[in-house]
Amino acid sequence: MVRLHIRSWRRRRRESLVATVPEHGAHDRYGDADLWAELQRLPRRQRAVLVLRYYEDLSDQDIADILGVSRGTVRSQAARALDKLRIKRVLQEAR
Repeated sequence: MVRLHIRSWRRRRRESLVATVPEHGAHDRYGDADLWAELQRLPRRQRAVLVLRYYEDLSDQDIADILGVSRGTVRSQAARALDKLRIKRVLQEAR
């Protein structure tokens, strides 16, 4: 059942290839390049949870289904990732 949901989600999310490369990358499109740099430093699962939650606007249950984890794991990974980003920002502002 879960695999069927994931397959249907992936089919809907497929992107078509374009002949030209866009002038602006994902960093420019979403704004703050520093934030993207910080996201790259997070562990893979934490980064995936934040991107799926805030950029793809998916629910915790949808994220859990996609990543193959429980909803509680999604919430804890999101909380840990946000804490890391907050701590890094506070440390940078203190300098």
